[in-house]
Amino acid sequence: MKKLLGIVVLGLLVSFNVEAASYVFSKNLYTDCDILTKKDPTSFKNLVFEKEGQLLTYDRRTKDTRWTKVFIFQATFEKNYSAKIIVNAEFKTKDKAEKQALKYGTMVGQLPNFLKENIETVTIHKGNKPWGGGNRGILIHTGNKGAKGKCGGEVMMHEAGHTSLDSDFGGSVEKYPWKKRAKADGKFISKYAKEYPDREDVAETINWWIAVRCKVDRISESNYKKIIEAIPNRLKYLDEKNYDTYPLVCK
Repeated sequence: MKKLLGIVVLGLLVSFNVEAASYVFSKNLYTDCDILTKKDPTSFKNLVFEKEGQLLTYDRRTKDTRWTKVFIFQATFEKNYSAKIIVNAEFKTKDKAEKQALKYGTMVGQLPNFLKENIETVTIHKGNKPWGGGNRGILIHTGNKGAKGKCGGEVMMHEAGHTSLDSDFGGSVEKYPWKKRAKADGKFISKYAKEYPDREDVAETINWWIAVRCKVDRISESNYKKIIEAIPNRLKYLDEKNYDTYPLVCK
């Protein structure tokens, strides 16, 4: 049951939702879905098939790591970035696997460079399961309903936030300075970040930092104002990182 706080104003009882007042967005990743789209530039350069073989991969459908037959590709990006793209052989042929590798390699290339920093592998399975980030990789399930449509760019940014920013995975956001900024803000960007602050706050926040610093024309004035007013200390912390945002143009 949600907590309600009542305030007497001129003899009237005015109630508001305390839980809702402590975060900005209830959906976050699925609020706009046009911060990063197919139209954005990519730093992806080329894809080379390496081999077909067996690798240990994590698959959310089995909730386990197991030996999997895969097609392995090497993707290269501008500014000397590269990553292995590992495609489950359930896609049947090398050509079909290559289409998946090209699709998601291009999406990785659309990420700002600071979010690509720790991405060494991109693992692609079928199935309607959540994507994942961390441990120097991105996990993709191509049937995931949330990421399957126009929201895929936002989901990719979020997972890359785990991989390249979370301190638990050796990322660039220091845990205690971040918590200090969060405490000063006194508010979370999303309900999900509020529910899992240690795990999700950084990854939930990074999409909206990119929105207000790089894609302000794609969000409403009201959402811009909400973000700026709710998390100024976190935004400033990320500003001071002077991240390499290529291929995005940010201010």
